[in-house]
Order: sequence, then structure tokens, then C-alpha cells
Amino acid sequence: MTINTISTSQAPDAKPVAKSFTLTTNWQIMIEVPNYLVPELVFGGTDVVEPGVGEVISPLVLCNHSANTITVDVRTYRYELTDFFWIIRNLQIPAYDTIPLPLNGQFFKTGDLMELKCSDNLACDATLSFTLGQSEEDDV
Repeated sequence: MTINTISTSQAPDAKPVAKSFTLTTNWQIMIEVPNYLVPELVFGGTDVVEPGVGEVISPLVLCNHSANTITVDVRTYRYELTDFFWIIRNLQIPAYDTIPLPLNGQFFKTGDLMELKCSDNLACDATLSFTLGQSEEDDV
């Protein structure tokens, strides 16, 4: 897996991102944390790659707009561990119902992903708010 790198004059501390889409039966990426290519803050410095961080700031809202009960899966990919971990598996959402999944405060580091899929194609909308920005580092 490759990590996206965003070239910028100054990486954000916590840029708010709102994302909504209709789920399919294939995995779709909700959160993807990039690196940031920023100018080094020293005289004669060059551009350096700094790690990113993402933080979930709202519940994941899942809305079934079909006449059938559906199931939704949510998983994360942790880049440092090179493995997937389940957040929720086979969450049943009744017809025309909405379920908020409390993920507030979850952190994601550079290369990490959060993905979703649904048992029925185009039957469920997913909405989430999170922040993306340059990670702070311990350099002491």
C-alpha cells in the first residue's frame, strides 16, 4: 500500500473534513491519512515529509434508506501493523432506520484507513466528520 503525500506551504493542525457517500457491497475508504510535504523551518531548509494524523470528531451515521434490513461492516487498516481490524461486523440496520456509531476520539496515523461496506448495494448512506493534519512529534 502506498501513502499519499500532500505538498503544502503549511500543513494544517486539524483541518475539518466532512465525508458522506452511499455504501456499496465493496470496501470504500472513509478515512485515509496522508503525509505532508512542507518547508523545513530553518534557514536554508528544504522540503521535508512530515507524518499526518486524523481524529474522528462525530459519530459515524449510518442510514438505511431501503425497505429491507441490511448489514454494515466497518474496519480499519493500521499501516504500522500491516493488518486490518474490525470496528463493527454485520451491524444490522432495520428498514428506514438510522444508527449513529460512536467513534468520536479514534485516532488514525499516516497510512491508516477506515473502510465500510454494506450487504445491499446503494441501500445505506454513511456520514462522518473528522480532522486531518500534521502530526506532532516528540523530538526531545
